[in-house]
Amino acid sequence: MQRFVLTLYFFLVFYLVGELVMENEVNYRTWQWIGADEFPLYHQELERLLQPFMMAPLTLLVVLSWIMVWQRNSKNIRILFLTNALLFSAFTIISLLVMVPVHNQLSQEYNAELIQYLIKYNSLFRSPIVLAVSIINLYLLVIFLFHN
Repeated sequence: MQRFVLTLYFFLVFYLVGELVMENEVNYRTWQWIGADEFPLYHQELERLLQPFMMAPLTLLVVLSWIMVWQRNSKNIRILFLTNALLFSAFTIISLLVMVPVHNQLSQEYNAELIQYLIKYNSLFRSPIVLAVSIINLYLLVIFLFHN
């Protein structure tokens, strides 16, 4: 069972890292080329699609991250999983408090300034978290693949 949980954990980490990079680093920057009349409908549909493909896996990953903290016996490994759990929790809180309200506004009307705000805020706060999570989890994956 622990092996399944660990496999699911790593799958979700790298799935979400890829999805977050595509959504936040690529997709946000293309929004300026969508017409103002079409944008609200586009954004509403995108948000609907992101629920099962991003938000549900992210929620599961936050829960799994905390489970991994308590399942590990090694202090060093536990610290790495604790760091991950805190980073994922911070990412989720930032998303809920800052990004979701902006996305709600964008679902109602196109606003170029809000799109630039999303890009800037993501670059300053969320992308560094995703990068840190990627590095930590690559290190953890190497440990579990080659040292266990």
